[in-house]
Amino acid sequence: MTPRVTITLIICLAGALTAGIALARPGDAPAVVAAAPAATTEAPRVDGFGNPAPQPGEEGYEDGDGAAPAPAAGAPAEGSITIADFAFGAPIEIAAGGSVSVSNVDGAPHTVTAVDGSFDTGTVDGGGTGSFAAPGTPGTYEFFCAIHPSMTGQLIVS
Repeated sequence: MTPRVTITLIICLAGALTAGIALARPGDAPAVVAAAPAATTEAPRVDGFGNPAPQPGEEGYEDGDGAAPAPAAGAPAEGSITIADFAFGAPIEIAAGGSVSVSNVDGAPHTVTAVDGSFDTGTVDGGGTGSFAAPGTPGTYEFFCAIHPSMTGQLIVS
């Protein structure tokens, strides 16, 4: 063989091995290739963070009818956030799916907007009120004011 043919053959062999292609020699048994699993038509269910969501029969499963899950025992079903002096105050704890009321005692408008987008009051004018439903998945949710992003708070859903 000439050097040019040898180099070409080496490059082809390296490429085949890198691609995972098995090269057959005369007399070798045919390769058996396992079939790929069948694709499903339904995308896997995930929560707001991209994690696997509860499946039917598991705690926290929602069937997609739009109904919020029943609040968990122990955590209050209702909670409130008071916005005063451009601050949200201490973190509040609420049951999954519970109702959160927002009271803005400042003269300026504010929002209560989840960092992950799971809830948002929209603009609550100075002296006004608003509300939102707590997420259905337990966890700590960071939120901020979309008008004044330095204002931050936490909602603990259990």
